[in-house]
Amino acid sequence: MAVDWVADNDPLPLSLPCNSAIKVTLKLKENLNNEVQGEILGVIKGIKDNVSGIQQITCGENFSPARARGFSIASVAVFNGVNEMEGSEENEEYVNLQKQKVRDYLDGVIVVDYVVPSSSSSSSSNL
Repeated sequence: MAVDWVADNDPLPLSLPCNSAIKVTLKLKENLNNEVQGEILGVIKGIKDNVSGIQQITCGENFSPARARGFSIASVAVFNGVNEMEGSEENEEYVNLQKQKVRDYLDGVIVVDYVVPSSSSSSSSNL
């Protein structure tokens, strides 16, 4: 599975330092209009301001749905490390409220947690 989208970086390219942790995600129901998709993207972007530990976030509409098995929106949240990612769960009430806002539009969700490995050849990666 692959998800491709135009990143809406704010204002710098997404940076993935060694040992940072990332969380990737959304499969929307078919035939949702652009207004609904915009609302969902707005909810995702707003998470950074209300969930501690997120250093950067990007999201967007998938432009290669055939490769993504129907997943139409993707996001990447970057944390300084695993502890920060796990600590973000302290905002469970806020996150659940945001999930309720978009739940009726979702057909499925995949969440992948990943830790960027240490590398002796470079100190960071950019997306």
